[in-house]
Amino acid sequence: MESKYIASVRLSNSTAGLVAEYLAAASILQRGWGVALASQDSVDLVAWNKDTGQRFLVQVKSCQLSRGNKYRLEFNVSIGGDKRLPRRSDFDIMALVSVEQRTVFFMPAASIKVKRMNRTPAFFENPDLEADSWRKTIEELQNEIT
Repeated sequence: MESKYIASVRLSNSTAGLVAEYLAAASILQRGWGVALASQDSVDLVAWNKDTGQRFLVQVKSCQLSRGNKYRLEFNVSIGGDKRLPRRSDFDIMALVSVEQRTVFFMPAASIKVKRMNRTPAFFENPDLEADSWRKTIEELQNEIT
């Protein structure tokens, strides 16, 4: 039986993480922003508004349906050796990536209240998910600044 998802190959965790970083970077570029790979501790990407120069640090987390439960995606969003909740000083934006579906959900780091987040595959099937979550995340971050 053929998978309905774009990518169906089971990848190693490190390869899935790299794929997720590139998918998140491509999504940010498609929103008209600049992006660079950072790969520094809790920061994977740096995104900037090409018009204003405003910059945000992005942490990317990946998950594959082919790993374990096919009815939910579990993202470990904790960071550091002590696996703590991220702080606003760690990064600005969390990008959750469903690798097989090649879809990204963006959220402000300050909104993370749990160490593990679960989403159904159907959550990532919304065609407006990336654009809407990016717009809402940027709006929330800009409201924090003003």
